[in-house]
Amino acid sequence: MKETKQHQVGVKLNDAQVQLLENLIKEGKAKTKASALQYLINQYSILNSK
Repeated sequence: MKETKQHQVGVKLNDAQVQLLENLIKEGKAKTKASALQYLINQYSILNSK
């Protein structure tokens, strides 16, 4: 079952950060910039869980 997301965050990004998100979309790891940010947060969480 898909988890309901209830919290929103607004951010300002530089060109390099936007390009990184667009690359994740092109690679098929995300469909939108918002989901690309969620992907990166999840990856960070997985890699840093001890």
